Amino acid sequence: MWQNSPMTQASSGQVVVVGSGLAGLSAALEAARAGAQVTVLTPARVGRDSSSHRVHALAPWILLTAPWARGDSPRRFLEDLRRNGDGLQRDDVTACFAEHAHDAAVELREALDLARMDDQPVVLPGDAVARGQRCLSRQTPLLAPLVAECLRLGVQVFERALAVGLLLSGDRVAGVLFLDRPSGAIRESRADAVILACGGVGAVFPRTTAPRWCRGSGIAIAGAAGALLHWPNLTQAIPVTATPPLYFPTTAAVLGGRILLGEQPLQRQASLDGATIEIARAIRHGKAVSLEPMNDDGLALLPERVRASPSFARERRVPLAIAVHHAIGGIAIDRSGRTSIAGLYACGEAAGGVQGRRRMMGTGLLEAWIFGKRSGTTAGLEAGRHAGSREAAGAGGGRHGKAAMPALPRDPAALEAAIDRRLGPLACLRPADEVIEALTELEAWPVATEGQGTDAAWLAAIRRGAAVAMLRSEAGLGGAEIAAGTVHDGGER
Repeated sequence: MWQNSPMTQASSGQVVVVGSGLAGLSAALEAARAGAQVTVLTPARVGRDSSSHRVHALAPWILLTAPWARGDSPRRFLEDLRRNGDGLQRDDVTACFAEHAHDAAVELREALDLARMDDQPVVLPGDAVARGQRCLSRQTPLLAPLVAECLRLGVQVFERALAVGLLLSGDRVAGVLFLDRPSGAIRESRADAVILACGGVGAVFPRTTAPRWCRGSGIAIAGAAGALLHWPNLTQAIPVTATPPLYFPTTAAVLGGRILLGEQPLQRQASLDGATIEIARAIRHGKAVSLEPMNDDGLALLPERVRASPSFARERRVPLAIAVHHAIGGIAIDRSGRTSIAGLYACGEAAGGVQGRRRMMGTGLLEAWIFGKRSGTTAGLEAGRHAGSREAAGAGGGRHGKAAMPALPRDPAALEAAIDRRLGPLACLRPADEVIEALTELEAWPVATEGQGTDAAWLAAIRRGAAVAMLRSEAGLGGAEIAAGTVHDGGER
C-alpha cells in the first residue's frame, strides 16, 4: 500500500480539514501520520466534490509540470515562476514549491496510480524547457486511493457537511461551524487546528470548470475571521466549449487551430492567456466565437468527447466561451500552510501566493499535494501543543470565544442571480467601473437579522463573501496591504 511519510508519535491534538479534494485528503493523511485525531468535512461526497476529482474529465490527460530534463533545475523553474508571477507571489512559498515540485510529481504518480503517456517530458507553450509530463489515471475515481488510505488511518469523514464559519478562542481557531445539510442544523466541530482545503473561487462566477461547492468558502470563512488574504482577485480563465458539460479543447488545439471571432479569424497567439483575452473581448462585443481544427493533426488534438459532440458534427467547429478555471489568489500562507490566524492553515486553491499574476500549466495538482502535505504535517504536530484550546469556546461561540461567519443574505435566489449578472462579464476582463458597480451592489445587499438559514442561504452567503473580497482586491481597496502582510509563525518550519 502506498505510504509517503513515516508515522510519528501521537500529538493527541484534534485537526479538522475542510474539503476532500487532493489538498484536503493529503492534509488529512499527514495530520493523521503526525498523530492527530483528524476529521474531514466535505459538502457532498468524499473525494468526489472537488476540482481535483474533475481534472481528468476536463481534459484528455493529467499534466504535471516540474523540472525533469537535463539542464533544468529547481532554480531555473523558480525563475520562470517569478517571471510569470510578476511580483504578486509570496516568494518564500514560491521557492518552496519550486524546490519540491519534482519529488511531488513522482509521489503523485505513485499515490494516484498515474501512467505516463510519454517517455520524455514535453515542451509546453510558453516554456523553453521540457517540463510537462502527461499522465492517464488508472483509477476511478481519481482520488480513491487517498480516500482508502485516510479511512485506514482512522480519519473520520462527515459528508454533506458545509463549513460556514470558524470558532475563535482569543487569538486562536478553536473549531469549525458547519451546516449539516440533511438536517439543516448548524453544528460545531471543535479542533486545535483547522485546515481550509475547500477549493477556490471558480463557482463564484456563473461559468466555471469548478464544482458548485468551490465558491470561495475559504476566502469567505477566513475573511470573516479576519485572516490575511493574498490577492483573492487573481484567477485563471480559459476557453471552454460553450455548452455544458464544459470541456477544455487543450492548449495545443487552441493555439494551433483557427479561432473565428464571428467570421473574422483571430491572429495567431503565442500564449493561451493571449488567446483567452481576445476571445473574451469578442464575446463582450456580442460575437460568436468558435474553433476550427486546421487539419487532421489539429483534429486529433481535440478531446474525443468534443469531436463526438453534435455541434462539432454539424459545423466542424467548436463553439467557445470563457470560464474561470483556477484560483491563483486566496488565503495568505507561509511555506508550511500557516495563515495569519494561529491554528488556521490553508492549502490548494483556497490558499494564495504560490504563483502570482499568471499560473503555469500543470501545477495545480502539485500545489495541492505539496502544501496539503506540509499543512497537514504542521497542523498535526502543532495541534498537540495547543490541545484543549477548543474547550475554551463555549457552545455557539460561548463566553470565551466567538463565531466568525459570513452574513446570511435576504432573498438568496435574487442574490445568486445578481452575482451571475454582475460577475458573468468579469471572468477574464474586469473594467474598473463594472467592478465598482458590482461591489457596490453586493456590499449593500440586505442581510437577514434572524434565523438559522437554509442550505441555499448559506451557499449564497459564502458566494457573496468571496465575491466582495475579490472585488475589493480588484478595485485596490486593501490590495497592497493584502499582499504585504505576514502570516502567523507558530514555531519551527
